[in-house]
Amino acid sequence: MTDAVADDLDDPGEDARVCTPSDIAAQYQQHHEWLRRVANRFFDGKRPDLADEAMGVLFAHLLELVQERKVTDRGEGWPAYLRRAILNRCIDLVRSEKKTRERFPPGDPEEPRVIDHDPLGDYVAAEDLARRRQEKLNTAVENLTERQVMIVRHVLNGETNKQIGEELGVTGQGVGDQLRTIIKKCHEEVTKDE
Repeated sequence: MTDAVADDLDDPGEDARVCTPSDIAAQYQQHHEWLRRVANRFFDGKRPDLADEAMGVLFAHLLELVQERKVTDRGEGWPAYLRRAILNRCIDLVRSEKKTRERFPPGDPEEPRVIDHDPLGDYVAAEDLARRRQEKLNTAVENLTERQVMIVRHVLNGETNKQIGEELGVTGQGVGDQLRTIIKKCHEEVTKDE
């Protein structure tokens, strides 16, 4: 924000009424077409995108100032204030764009670009390993007995070894032994040939 605009904000005048968001909305509605033309003239009509961005930045800034209770009613002074403010926003956008061009000239090695986050293919290899292990696990589960499959289903439902044992007519210790056997069998099947 330039000093000229800052001076206007610092000197609200005596007994000035603090603006509300609806006051700013009314100013936008009343002056937006005229301000867009001012901004387009600043860019010689070649950058309507920057003209629109300047409009957005200006009124967003005004709404922030309203929230901070720093904007007062300007009476007849709104058009001059808004014209100066939109031109300042246009200048700020040109400066910002110039700094970006200076920082990242064409062909600059620091220019943002798409980066391969897996140059060695580690992610693809890990994904392939996981897929092969899943296939082996599916095969191992298919080779379980009906009783072992029933135990696994009960475990997945959150039942304890004791509860499973009572339902199947064995001890909780027996269920635990069966689970260890199931896990060992599946692990051996999944990790063989690795």
